[in-house]
This record gives sequence, structure tokens and C-alpha cells, in this order.
Amino acid sequence: MSQANANGISKWIIEEISTINLGDERLNKRCVKLLEKLGNQPSNSIPSACESWSETIAAYRFFANEQVTPAKILAPHKDSTLKRIRKEKVVLLVQDTTGIDYSGRENIAGLGVLAAEYQQGFYLHPLLAITPQKMCLGVVNSHIWSRSELGNKRRWKKIQDKESYRWLKGYEVANEIAQAATDTMIVTVGDRESDIYEIFAAGVEKESKAYWLVRSQHNRILANDCGESQRLKEILPNLPRVGCIEFTLEGQKNRKGRLVKQEIRVGKVKFKAPRKQGTTFANIEANVVFCRETHAPKGEKPIEWILLTNVPITDKERTLEIIQWYLCRWQIEIYFRILKSGCLVEELQLEAEDRIENCLALYMIIAWRVLFITMMGRSHPNVSSNIIFTNAEWCAAYAVTQKKAPPKEAPPLKEIIKMVAQLGGYLNRKSDGDPGAQTIWIGIQRLRDIALGWSAFQTIGKNKRCV
Repeated sequence: MSQANANGISKWIIEEISTINLGDERLNKRCVKLLEKLGNQPSNSIPSACESWSETIAAYRFFANEQVTPAKILAPHKDSTLKRIRKEKVVLLVQDTTGIDYSGRENIAGLGVLAAEYQQGFYLHPLLAITPQKMCLGVVNSHIWSRSELGNKRRWKKIQDKESYRWLKGYEVANEIAQAATDTMIVTVGDRESDIYEIFAAGVEKESKAYWLVRSQHNRILANDCGESQRLKEILPNLPRVGCIEFTLEGQKNRKGRLVKQEIRVGKVKFKAPRKQGTTFANIEANVVFCRETHAPKGEKPIEWILLTNVPITDKERTLEIIQWYLCRWQIEIYFRILKSGCLVEELQLEAEDRIENCLALYMIIAWRVLFITMMGRSHPNVSSNIIFTNAEWCAAYAVTQKKAPPKEAPPLKEIIKMVAQLGGYLNRKSDGDPGAQTIWIGIQRLRDIALGWSAFQTIGKNKRCV
């Protein structure tokens, strides 16, 4: 959103990818123009978003150009994200994997196998910068890969040859970010798949500046001085209890929503180094935060988390912070939902995987922008809506939803975001919570056309010949 220049390109786009360098100025301009068109109508097909056959052909040629790569498209966005990271005291680099499914699309070259042999597509593993207040600052890394076959049982020798290397790579990128943003505490956050010893070992290296926080998956063997063999889960109930937390668990297809009460136990453990062919590890110390539901409903499995981290834990406040940091991991799930349900990246009509990846890189920036606006209204509700929306945009949203003339001064951001969400189906009842990403991205698409109409009528109104 924000102000547009003479060529109709939004100011935020100009600022966000100002350092774009695809090796050809014409490609740079085309990239900016495509980001504007696709961003204005993220749920539309490429031909619909481009609005003309010549523009559509130009878009397809852009995605097929050998000079264009996802890394080059995302590079300026990463630069802008780093600037935002440097302004924060703590930034969480959340990573996860999602499958991009193109099953039944045999005309697409280069696809691999997903979870089942009949599923075709590729995997996307982004690294999102999130503040502890759940504000998404941007994408700092993206890894895409395909499986040539399902269930490969080959005995790997090096982590670099494993799919799980993506988690270690994410931590390596986090170290690069930490070295570039020296006044910011950088913490990588991952779910159970990220419980790999290579990350723990990398965290104790001298040049490591970033911290890690993972949810435990493996019942690892502990290294005890007494020589007794114990495993992680055996000692958890005996860790010191430091308090309890409450939160509302959202319902799912096979589970009802409910209020969850968990007790919190904290301690320090030392993991016995695993024996892996071709690799030598040392025993690693880690802090463990054990959250266990105390009174689960009958027939329901208690909700529990075992969180491992090398972040120093000095008091109860830091323990609660670590739990909240882990809960921020859910933001990447929302991000995936925006990509798939909002931007419809699994419905792209392109002929090869590399072209889809180029287009996906643009949609990754667009999805970030939607998530950024969503959370901005929650974390900074009282700032002026002018920081996100142009005068035409907030005035149009106000006039359409409130059925009256807009005020002279821009209302607070939270109010305008709710109005934009109303354009996307948000009911804005007293009992409703903050609008979600889905209603906001639908509202943004409608707002574009409404704002154009508003601007046109304002121009006509100022023309004496038309009064």
C-alpha cells in the first residue's frame, strides 16, 4: 500500500526492492511492475492480474528468463528485512517446511515426489524474521528442493546430503544475520523436525552469534557423571517447577478447542554425543523448558512441549519469554496459508518448476506484506493509518464501510484495517476478535478498485467543467 509514484507503483514496493539487480534494467523494471500487479490481486491468475495479453506475455517471459532466479528476486527484500531487524532488541528466525502441490499437472517439468508417490510438487523451507510481538519483518532465506523418489533408505554420511540439512542451513543464515545485526539478539525457532544434533554443535562454536530454540522430538541419552544411562524424558517430571501458564487451544477437525493449563519445569541437561559415521561430536549442554497440561479433559491427550535451547535462563521471566517465543512459530503457518489460500501459488499455470519458483519468490514478498499489515494493526493499533494506506485507500475504505464522509485526519491504523477486512467479509461485531489474514487479503484486493474509483471522483469533483 502507501503512496504511489507517477508510474502507479506503490511506494512500499519501490522502497522494499530498491536494490533489485537482475543484470538488466528492463528486467528490474518488469520485476517491480509484476510485484505491483500481483500484489494488488494476489488471488487472481497471472493473465487476470496483468490485465492485458501483452503484459501477460511479458510476465511469462520474465519468469522464463535465465537471468532471473528466486535468490535475485528476494535479495532486495532481504536487505530491507535486515534494516528492520537492526531496529529490534530480539528477533526470532522461524523456519519450517511446506509442500507445494501440483498433483495432476503432468505438463509441468521438473517436479518431484511429495508425501505420496501420486503427489507431485516441491518443498519450500523459508526463514521468517518475527518479533516477540509476532510482527513479521520479512523473509531472510528460502530453500526449495524436490525429491526424486519416495522413501530413500540410503545411509547418508554427511548432513549436507540430508534433507534435514535445511534446518542447519537456517541456523547458519541466522549466524550471518546475527553478525550483521550486532545489537539484536537472534534466535532460530523450529518445530520437532529441527531437533538435530548438528544445530546444537554449531551453537557452541566460537564464531556462533545466534541462539537456537527447538521443540524436542528425540528422547536423547544424557551424559551423567555418575555413569548411569538416563534419557531426557525420564528426568522431566523431577525438574524444578517455576510456575504455570494458561492459553486457549484452537479447535481442529479431530479436536475441540479448550482452555489449557500447563505447569512449567526448567532445568539444564547434557546430551551424550551421538555416534555418526564420518562425524565427531562432543557432549552438549542445553536448557530444557518442560510444559505439561495438568488437567486434560477425559479422553484428550495432555498438551505438552519439551523445548530445548541454548538461550541462558536466569529467571522465571526469561522462561516465560522462551515459551512465548516458541508460540510465535505459528506465524509461519499463517504465512503458508496466505501463500496457498490467498496467493493461490498451487494453481499457477506455468510450464516448469524453475518458472514457478521465480513467480513464487514474488508471492513470498506479497504474503509477507499481508502478514505484516495484519500484525501491524494488532501491535501498533493507534498509529496513523497513513503509514500503510494512501489517503485514497483509507478514505475509500471509510466511506464504503461507514456510509459517510471520511474525516480530515487519518484514523488509527487498527480502525482502517478492520474496515479493509470488512471489504473481505469481516463482520466487525463486538464479540469478534481482530480480523485475520484471509479477510484482510481479500479486502486489499477490493480496496484497490474502490480507491481508484474514489481518486477518479475526487479528480472530477475538482474539475469545474465536470461539476
